[in-house]
Amino acid sequence: MNILEKIIYFLQKEMIEPKPFGWFHLLCIGIMLSIIVILFIIRKKHNEKQLKVILGTFGIIALILELLKQISWSFIYNPSTKLVTWDYEWYAFPFQLCTTPIYISIICLFLKKGKIRDSLLSFLAFFTILGSISTILLPESCFVEDILVNIHTMYLHLGSFIVSVYLLFSKEIKITKENFIKAFFVFIGLITIAEILNIVIYQSGILNDETFNMFYISPYFISSLPIFDIIQENVPYILYLLIYIVALSLGAGIIYVISLGINKLFSKKVKYGINKWK
Repeated sequence: MNILEKIIYFLQKEMIEPKPFGWFHLLCIGIMLSIIVILFIIRKKHNEKQLKVILGTFGIIALILELLKQISWSFIYNPSTKLVTWDYEWYAFPFQLCTTPIYISIICLFLKKGKIRDSLLSFLAFFTILGSISTILLPESCFVEDILVNIHTMYLHLGSFIVSVYLLFSKEIKITKENFIKAFFVFIGLITIAEILNIVIYQSGILNDETFNMFYISPYFISSLPIFDIIQENVPYILYLLIYIVALSLGAGIIYVISLGINKLFSKKVKYGINKWK
C-alpha cells in the first residue's frame, strides 16, 4: 500500500458498535446540548459574521468527514493477499435529506441575505431537523463498528440539529408562514433533484445490482425507512411519493408550530419580566 492507502486503511479502524443511549451516544448528545447552551447565551450578539462562522464550521467539517467516509467505504484491502481494490458503494451516495445541510451551509456562506438564502436556511430550520431528531431518538440503524462512520453520523446529524436550533432562536429565520412556504419549495426542489438522480443513475446501468435510493423515493427500490417501506410495498408508487412528501411536510409543520409556540412563550416571559422589573 502507498501512504494514501495506509491512511485510508487506518481510518477503517473498528470499535464496538455503540448502543442507543450508551456512552458514545450520550457523550455526543451532551456535547450537542453544551454547544446549544453556549449559542443560546451569545444569541444576542448574533450577526452576519457569527452566522457564517457557524455555517462554515459545520459545513466544512461535515464535508471533510463525508469525503473521508466515501473514500473509506470504497477502499477494500485484503490482508492475506495484500491487494487493494476500489468499489464505490452507490447506496451511500451523499444526497439524502440528512446530507443536504452540508451543501446548503456551504452555499449560504457565499450568499447575501435575501430570498434565496432565507429559503435555504428556512429549509434547514424546519425540514432537515427531522432527520436529526430521528437520529437522536432512534440511532439504531445509524451505528456501525466503523469509528469514522460513527463519528461522521453523530457530527452530521447533531451538528445539523445545532444549526437548525440556532437559526430559530437567533431569529436569523423568522418563524413565519412565508418562511415555511419557502422551505417547502426548497424541499420540493431537492425532491425533484433526488428523483432525477434516482432515474438517471438506475437507467445508466452502472449500479451492478447495487441500491441507489436518494431521499428514499426511488421507483426502483423499496425505502429502508421504517413505516415508509411498508407503505411503498402496499400502494402505487405515485401515492407513496405523495404520502412521503405530505408526511415530511407535516413533520416540518409540527416543528414550525412548536417553534412558534416556544418563541411566543419566551417572548411573553421576557416581556413580563421587564414589566415586573419596571
